[in-house]
Amino acid sequence: MSIILDLFSLAAYLPFLAVDEEDIARNIKQLKKHQWFQECLSDSKYRRLIIHNQEVRQAIGKLKSNKIGKESYNEKCQKKIRNILQNAA
Repeated sequence: MSIILDLFSLAAYLPFLAVDEEDIARNIKQLKKHQWFQECLSDSKYRRLIIHNQEVRQAIGKLKSNKIGKESYNEKCQKKIRNILQNAA
């Protein structure tokens, strides 16, 4: 019985884990400070994907905005976003 209650409690928190446009915009603003992301935006194909592709936008929104400025996390973000952009192209 307690497992069922735990599942219901978890379900109550799931909407807060979802990515929204605020998360995406905040992370894009942080990413724009980095040269590699500027290069992605200057490529018209990738720019279109960053603006319109839901999978790409969700991936950007899931990044931790407070860590984007850290070099090691930024490298991880760069690999992840470039991979998603290449697969979506």
